[in-house]
This record gives sequence, C-alpha cells and structure tokens, in this order.
Amino acid sequence: MDLRQFLGILRTRWVFSVSTIVAGTVATILLVLSMSPVYGSSAKLFITSPIGQQSADPTAAYFASQRLASYADLAREPSLLQDVIDRLNLTDVSRDELAGQVKAQIIATTQTLQVDVTADTPELAQRIAEAEAEGIVSLVARLEKPTSGNGAPAFVARIVGPPTVSQTPVAPNVPLNLAVGLLLSLFVGIAGAVLRDLLDRTVKTRQEAEDLSGGAVLATLPFDRQLKKQALTSEGHGALAEAFRVLRTNLQFANLDAKVESILVSSAVPNEGKTLVATNLAMSMAQSGRSVLLVDADMRNPNVAELLGLENSVGLMTVLIGRTTLEEATQTHTSGISFLGTGPRPPNPAEVLDTQAMRDLLFGLRSEYDVVIIDAPPMLPVADASILMREVDGALMLVRYGETTREQLRLAVARIETVGGRLFGTILNRTPRRAGDAYGYGYGYGYGYGDTGGDPSKLSIGRLVRGEGRPASGRRANR
Repeated sequence: MDLRQFLGILRTRWVFSVSTIVAGTVATILLVLSMSPVYGSSAKLFITSPIGQQSADPTAAYFASQRLASYADLAREPSLLQDVIDRLNLTDVSRDELAGQVKAQIIATTQTLQVDVTADTPELAQRIAEAEAEGIVSLVARLEKPTSGNGAPAFVARIVGPPTVSQTPVAPNVPLNLAVGLLLSLFVGIAGAVLRDLLDRTVKTRQEAEDLSGGAVLATLPFDRQLKKQALTSEGHGALAEAFRVLRTNLQFANLDAKVESILVSSAVPNEGKTLVATNLAMSMAQSGRSVLLVDADMRNPNVAELLGLENSVGLMTVLIGRTTLEEATQTHTSGISFLGTGPRPPNPAEVLDTQAMRDLLFGLRSEYDVVIIDAPPMLPVADASILMREVDGALMLVRYGETTREQLRLAVARIETVGGRLFGTILNRTPRRAGDAYGYGYGYGYGYGDTGGDPSKLSIGRLVRGEGRPASGRRANR
C-alpha cells in the first residue's frame, strides 16, 4: 500500500476515523474526570554502618549495597505493613492495598532509602509515610542487633526529616492522560479505517470492476441526494447529466463492428439503481435524435411507469395475451422516449418471458426503433434476466459503489457468459465525490469525448463513425 492508496482510504473512511477519534477523546475526558485525585508524600532514611566499621574493601562496599537493596524490599513486608495499619487505625485498608500505595527505592550512589506513599488526602499520605519510615528504622534495628547481645549493630537507619506533604495531586496526570487518550484514539481510528478497507469485499474502484467483469467501465455515476426526488436527467450540465452523456457516447464505441439496437440493463442484486440508469440512459439517447423505446421487463417489481408518471396497467402482458396491440400499449413520455410497461403482474414471470411470443415481440421491436432499452430484473435472484439476455445485443451491468460485493459481480458476469450473452460493460453507480479514481465521467475516460465540452472535431468523428445525428430511416419516429 503506497501513500496515495493510504490517503484514499482515509478520504473514503473519514467518517469512521473522525467518529472513533471523537469518541475516544470524549471517553478519555470522562475517564480522567471520574478518577479520584491521589496525593503523595516522601520520607528519606539514611542507612549506614556505625563509625569505625566502614571499610574501603570492595567486598564490604558490595555487601553494603546489597543490604540497602534488602531493606528497600522489606519496606512492604506484611508484618511491617500490618504494624502501620494498626498504628494509624486504617481499618478499611488491607495489607495488599497498602502495599500498592508504598514504594521504596535506593537513591543512586547514596546510602539513602526513599519511601514514597500515595493516599486519598495529603495528610493521610504524610502519616503513612511517617509510620512507614519509623517502622523501617525499628526493623533495621531489630535485624541488625548482634545475636550475642554485645557490640554495635552492622547498620543503623535514621529518618532524615519529616515526610513531605503537597496539596497538588500526583495522579491523575490530566495533560498526559489526555494526550495518551488522543493518540490512542487517533491510532485506532486510522488503523480501524485501514483494517475495514482491507476486509471490505465490495467494489469501490474502476479497476476492481474491470478486473472482475473482464470489460470496461463505461461510466461512473456520481451520487446525487436529489436523484430520488428528481430522478430524470435534463439538458443541463450537471455531473449526473454529463455522466449519462459519456455513457451514451462510450456505448456507441462498445461494438464498432455491429450496430447496437437492443440493450438490457441489469444488476447483480436488487437496489443497485438499474431502473434509474435505464430510464436516464433512454432519455439521454432520445436527446441525441434517436427513436428510443424503454421496456420495463421487471414483472416482479415494476418501477419505470411510476418514475415516468405513466400508466402500467397495459404493457407486455396485455400485448402477449392479445388484449391490446403494441401500438395501443406503447406510451410516449414528454422527454421523447416511448415506453412499454409490464402490464398486469403474472404469477410466473420467468415462464412468460421464455415464450416464443415474447421472443417475437422483442425481435419486432428492433425494427421499429433505433434503440430498445430493457429494464430487467437482477441477475442473481431470478432467471428472468438470463432468459432475456439471448434476445438482446448485449447488457449493461450496474455496480453500486460500496454495496455490490466482488463475488456478486463475478457470479453475475458468469451467468451472462453461461447463457451466451454479451456484456457491453459495467457502470459504477452512486460513487461519492471523495472516491478518487472512481470518477471518469468528465470527457469519456478513454472512449472519446462527451457530447458537451471537449474537442468538437473529435465529437463529429465519433458521430460519423456511429451514424449519430443522421436521420433515422426506416425506423419509427418518436411518438
């Protein structure tokens, strides 16, 4: 992972990272504020040999240092701690708890033993330090007393001065705790974002979609919050309208050797945006001067009629059973496209689509319009789209950014190949503006220029190659 990929992950997962950092910082503040203050006190003891028994012998010096270390360790000896508890009447403190409050250490290169004590109040800390120091003096005197009862002890301990006392708590260290909490939150936020991205199995880049589908990404459609409220593109120059113009242009060059007359629009699973894309693509093609028929073949969940504000009570079913003619069932939208709905919902959509009557109807439509766009059900849940694949020139596969998994896309493409269908390409839908390389709707991304902007001469060449802009001969005009 290089720096660019890392920064791309942070841009994509910024909500998670920021939320984690804020939550960690708030938790740290609450934790610090909930901690009770702890005060400290220190007492110093000087431990030495009586005058006349000191020696410059290295062995004696080593022996003395070992003796000092032993008394530092004995500062938390249970009997000594119990004596402190009894002397100060600390009935609510156990020996183990007191041992956690007492720390003894030898000050380097000296014969001084320092006892550090913590407690809930400055006064209590000082009293415990004083009692602990007196206890160590008594312990040294008892242990160093000659066994014969005569002579001077090997070592004696004396208290240097009264224990220190301070009204400033030694813990918690608020600035340090906040800094540590913030750093930990920052680390968890960044590491969590990277880990989530590594574990994410959804498609989020053009390269992933192309590798999994084996074909080109013909367009990336930007996420638009107003899409459901105003679902249809217009003649404007917005990002979404421009993306559909690029899709229209790129689709013309998807197969230069054969004319694209019928296109199936599907997705791997539901809720990928196929109906919106099929409808907007049909309108974009109609704006280029071609006669376009939009067919809603999703008999299980028809939505195109509602999106266009047209009637769905007549359509494919009423034509197939002979209740209406094709011309009577076809409606015209204000955008210039013709529309054929599903009609009444049949109990067995797959069987209806897999009939000779349906095949004949689709074959006849190809000669009536320049382009027939079919909004089909998703590929994986049902067999409807697979049945229709054999009657069209090719398919467009919707891939929803951050929702469609790699395995779902792989299986959908494999199903198209199994029935002998052709995939024109994929469309990466609902891409966020922060998704770095997900965009490509500007001027064609390798297929030429869109119909607005760019080099007009190249645009004219593209139209001549595909015959776009010439009058449709032998075709039904937009009704």
